[in-house]
Amino acid sequence: MPRTHGYAPMGERCHSVKNWHARGRTNVIGALIGKALLPVALFTAHINVDIFHAWVTQDLLRKLLSACVIVMGNATFHKRQDIQTAFTNAGHTLEYLLSYSPDFNDIEPIWAQAKAIRKREGCSIAQLFAAYAF
Repeated sequence: MPRTHGYAPMGERCHSVKNWHARGRTNVIGALIGKALLPVALFTAHINVDIFHAWVTQDLLRKLLSACVIVMGNATFHKRQDIQTAFTNAGHTLEYLLSYSPDFNDIEPIWAQAKAIRKREGCSIAQLFAAYAF
């Protein structure tokens, strides 16, 4: 994680010799089912529509009860037709949040909580999801 603080002489800007840009970033996909965060998948690649489609069809759909209402954000990788068809063919109803409505997205506080715990504990993402139930 990038450093947020450093020391420098009074009145001077803090500079570092280390490049703290994120490399080897891990992305997380999860679904909030009731108050439980399931299933969570960790990826070392950027999430694109193909990765999201594979997660939906190979992981999420197998763990859903029948006839669920799925509410998703407006990320472009949520809206590909084959993803919509997969939900429909499985008997689920698909809805999207309003154009920009993070306040209505119940999963965002869960991600914020996970990030805060990771920063506080200094643990890896794998350790975080193994040790904590969100």
